[in-house]
Amino acid sequence: MANFDSGVKRFIKAQATVTVFFPVDMKDRADVNCYQCNFFSRQSGICQLTKEVSEYPKKYIGSNCPLNVIEELQKENER
Repeated sequence: MANFDSGVKRFIKAQATVTVFFPVDMKDRADVNCYQCNFFSRQSGICQLTKEVSEYPKKYIGSNCPLNVIEELQKENER
């Protein structure tokens, strides 16, 4: 086991990929915002990915959200 009494020499970077599904109603209206994300804490208003407070979570995606919307990008590329 590592001993950090004298400090940390460097860090090893690791990365994760997560998938989130946002709802779309029967009239094709998407509800893409922090409030619909399963990584958003409705009790604290904090994103569990960034550990930051999300601005207007019921209306928008937070300014520091690490998610990239895939489906909409694919539709734009098909045009």
